[in-house]
Amino acid sequence: MNEKPHEPDRAEADTVAGARHRVEEARERLGDTVGQLAEKADVKSRTQEKAAEVRGQVVVAGRQIRDQVREHTPDRVRDAAAKAAVAGKDVATKAAGTGRSHPRPLLVAGGVAGAAFLVMRARRRRKS
Repeated sequence: MNEKPHEPDRAEADTVAGARHRVEEARERLGDTVGQLAEKADVKSRTQEKAAEVRGQVVVAGRQIRDQVREHTPDRVRDAAAKAAVAGKDVATKAAGTGRSHPRPLLVAGGVAGAAFLVMRARRRRKS
């Protein structure tokens, strides 16, 4: 049992070193391959990248369409649209003010609408 461990000669040492080198190269290639597969398998990030790209294209197209519409819209139509927008805001502001200062009619109308909804729902349930 007093045997010395086997020490490789020069040819065996070269073979062992070569084998280790080949194994290390194989590990590196395998690591690269796994990395590439992981990138391909990362569907979420690829989808997010594609969505961002499409979003950018849509924004650019929307701006182009907006500019074309502005370019081809006559001034009198633009002026009328601006006046209508201001008038609409004024009417909405006045209606909101009226609803705040006189809430009773608004509450009654809401109650009637709610009661009508409940009656219609009850009728549908009876038919079923």
